[in-house]
Amino acid sequence: MVCRHGSRWNVIRFDEQISGKYQTMNINKTDRLLLGLLEGDTASIKEIYSKLFPLVRAFVCSNKGNTDDAYDIFHDALLYIIVGSKEGSLRIKAFKPYLMVVCKNLWKRKLKSRVIKSELNTLEDTPTDLSLYFFEQAAYDFYIEKFQLLSANCKEVLAHYFNGWSYEELLKELNYNSINTVRQRVFKCRSKLIQLIKTDARYKKMKTWKKH
Repeated sequence: MVCRHGSRWNVIRFDEQISGKYQTMNINKTDRLLLGLLEGDTASIKEIYSKLFPLVRAFVCSNKGNTDDAYDIFHDALLYIIVGSKEGSLRIKAFKPYLMVVCKNLWKRKLKSRVIKSELNTLEDTPTDLSLYFFEQAAYDFYIEKFQLLSANCKEVLAHYFNGWSYEELLKELNYNSINTVRQRVFKCRSKLIQLIKTDARYKKMKTWKKH
């Protein structure tokens, strides 16, 4: 599949200042790009995009994806690293290979989920386990609660995005200046939503329950 190259754009940092909060994390403190990402350093973030995104795009585009898919995967991987580093749950010795592994795993998982969804659509409905139903309902209610805490603009952007709208459709509907602006807004709103979810104590309880 041939992918368009598109222009570079910056990751939007979290609303709060996050520098200085990684002193006890399992990261390589001599890795300039990793520290720059965690501290929201503009120059480091631009370098990450200019040097590493093309590698991710090449991988995704050569494996049944396109540039939009690559952007989404790249965003999700950076967000995973930022949040995981903040929580102290990641052990990162070298940023570039770690980021590439995360991106590849995320894309493989997405491809697999597409196949599973396609196969499920051909199956007849079967009775759902009651306990699983209650868990999924509680998780959904929890998500909606956090979603409602977002700004009106973020709710509108994410509602369309989660319903499968393309960046081009969002650009036309919401009158943004450019595709890059739309991408940045989606990323910032998703980051805020994830932050709201993960900072609630109920999130950890739900993760624990799901494992059993």
